[in-house]
Amino acid sequence: MRHPTVKTSTKARHTVSRRGDTTVGALVLLAVTLAIGFFIWGFSLGWMGISFNDLSNNLNRAVLQVKTSAQLSFEAINYTSSGRSAMLRNVADVPVTLTRVEIVTPEGYLRAYYPSAGFANLSKLMPKQNTTLTDREIPLCGVCVGGERLKLRVWYVATDLFDEANPVFSADEMKFVETIFIYPGGPTLPTCQIPEGSKWLFIDLVDPITFTDSGRIPNPPSNRLFVRAPFASHSENVLLNVVVVNASGAVGGASGTVPSIGNSIVELSGPIGGFVVPLNITVEASGFEVVQRFWKLGGIPYKAHASGVQLWWSVDTATNERLLNVVMVELGVNDLVGGNFVITLTLKDCMGNTVYTSYNTVNMPRGIFSDSVFFDVSPPVRMDDVYEIIVEVNEA
Repeated sequence: MRHPTVKTSTKARHTVSRRGDTTVGALVLLAVTLAIGFFIWGFSLGWMGISFNDLSNNLNRAVLQVKTSAQLSFEAINYTSSGRSAMLRNVADVPVTLTRVEIVTPEGYLRAYYPSAGFANLSKLMPKQNTTLTDREIPLCGVCVGGERLKLRVWYVATDLFDEANPVFSADEMKFVETIFIYPGGPTLPTCQIPEGSKWLFIDLVDPITFTDSGRIPNPPSNRLFVRAPFASHSENVLLNVVVVNASGAVGGASGTVPSIGNSIVELSGPIGGFVVPLNITVEASGFEVVQRFWKLGGIPYKAHASGVQLWWSVDTATNERLLNVVMVELGVNDLVGGNFVITLTLKDCMGNTVYTSYNTVNMPRGIFSDSVFFDVSPPVRMDDVYEIIVEVNEA
């Protein structure tokens, strides 16, 4: 007798197996999902912490700025020929640091300032405390006129926002207060008075063509020299004669007729080819007295030299004074040698007195054959008092 065959259902077996796989897969998926969720949650918390920290810092800075807004006041000021002082009080709720003192015109033109480096910790004031600035912090003004109406401006910042190691980093946070004062004394005249009725003119640029590597003026036709006469007592064409003396004492020159007032740079030529720095240059004008008459372009032949000088000046609208603010020296360097050089600028008046002197040190790597070196003339000097422009170049 045949027994009926009992068939095992493979479908049933497979169904049981798939249920088990599905359960395990679901658990794995859940674990992965939770892990990703915890990771995103942790990352979000970290990001939120950083964001809240930045927001908190920004809010603190904003609060400090609001608390120090217009919260420094002048209580007294004394600016006389015998002394200078100013008393200020901190009426804010937070400590403040005084960082800079300036003398400006009513239009905002800067006349003098302290410190020369920009900003510094001049005094720290606690809330309700006062302090007195003296001759040490309040600058003299060499170009101010007696009886002139001026402003004393004092810069300050919340102490917690002041970076004493790098004060300039705090400049954006700084504020200032001002008060008006009258400059002591009567109107002053330039040191060098040009006789009334005489003709005079300014020269604000002297630039001979020189080889950058040697400091030598080329031979014809490139033996040229450029000048500019931007201002004069009378407007007319004038014969300009430029006398050039080189290091060996040889004398040459360049000449030509130029307008006494003009913004154009004028080219002159003459027997100066082969002249080598240092060069002593004297500018003469027929029928005119040249104010900026003597220029010395110093240098070390075949190393570095001053190849040209330009005076940057402006007119003070309050006094109509012509003030020299910046001097630019063109430096020519032998790019095969390079080196470190000290450029010294000295300005003298008609009596030979020094009205300004300073120096800059520059590094010229090999492959660089020229540079522009700037001198900030502060306080500014009257152009009427600048008769000699002397540039020396030496190795550092």
